[in-house]
Amino acid sequence: MNNTIVNIIDRENPLPLYLFVHEMRREGDRVMFVSAKGDADRIPFFVKLLGLDDGEVDSIVMQHQSDELSYEMICRTIIGHLEQGRHYLVNLAGGSRYMTLAVQRSFARFDADFYYTKTRENVIVNTIYDDSIYDNDDVITPIRHRMTVGELLTVNGLKNDADSGKRAPIRSVEYTESMFRKFTSRPLTATDQATLATLRLHYRSRRKSMSIKALTTTGLSDRPRVENLEALLAHLHFVPQNEGELTADEVDYLTGGWFEEYVYHLIESRVHPDDISIGVHIAREGSAHNNELDVVFAKNNQLYVIECKTGVDSNRMFNEIVYKVCALREVLLGTTSKSYIFSLIHDNDGRLRQVARLMGVGLYDYSNIVEGVPFS
Repeated sequence: MNNTIVNIIDRENPLPLYLFVHEMRREGDRVMFVSAKGDADRIPFFVKLLGLDDGEVDSIVMQHQSDELSYEMICRTIIGHLEQGRHYLVNLAGGSRYMTLAVQRSFARFDADFYYTKTRENVIVNTIYDDSIYDNDDVITPIRHRMTVGELLTVNGLKNDADSGKRAPIRSVEYTESMFRKFTSRPLTATDQATLATLRLHYRSRRKSMSIKALTTTGLSDRPRVENLEALLAHLHFVPQNEGELTADEVDYLTGGWFEEYVYHLIESRVHPDDISIGVHIAREGSAHNNELDVVFAKNNQLYVIECKTGVDSNRMFNEIVYKVCALREVLLGTTSKSYIFSLIHDNDGRLRQVARLMGVGLYDYSNIVEGVPFS
């Protein structure tokens, strides 16, 4: 017998729906969505996301906004769409608690099995709702699928280039580790710092390769020349990919991208993620504005985003970074994602970590990074 896979539309947390269909659906099964009136516009999104044909989808949508306030109206609407002789697999993770209660009671009158998709634990729990609570008949099944970074961002309704434009580190692990040692054990001279500041302020945004001679003698496009650039490259033992010029990626690397790559390799070796990307661009559908994520990875179907900062000049600047990271998570990435700041600052008294924690953001400072504090 074919099944009908049932989910409640949840605009804020779409992951349980996606994973439940991915794990439970077999060839020939239908998919059913139950939705409040205000969330019905998400149904086409999930149909497309899951690669479904309209002919294999059923939708139960409350007719009026006020229907969601009435338990009896929700139940009558749902029952009016159900059929005896069909077998329903019902995922109770989604929607309001009120809606979930009504869905469970409505489907209980039909041939239905009930499940709860727990994304934090990465399991699906099959529960029998009966009068016995002592027969230990709950069945807990691990979720087998492991999502990529691109999948997780797409499920959250974000356009992204995590899969299509996947960017690899431009330098080896060994060289990036040598950069880390140079920047932390032997601080750069004031001259080197000024050279990097000019590169960062005036040339990091350019997308074309740049002649080193032009950069050092006249500058480009009315931008100031970069004094002592050749001396800096020699000090860092940085050999450009193409002799006599710097690519846009190399300028990014020199002006802070090296630390992003260091964190990238650090996460690879310590966390062993299912997928990891660097420099991912994201945007909400219909919005021209986009954001770039420094390092983002997927582990057990959870999304982790890391903002990398080599230094923070003041408490005010740190607070601004925390607010940015927090806003990005709440507005775009979803509250189920986890956000972190990795920085070479020394938070010896723990005050900055406390500020970040209050905003739901984790902070890894210089000592955490060097001492290998476990990632959590």
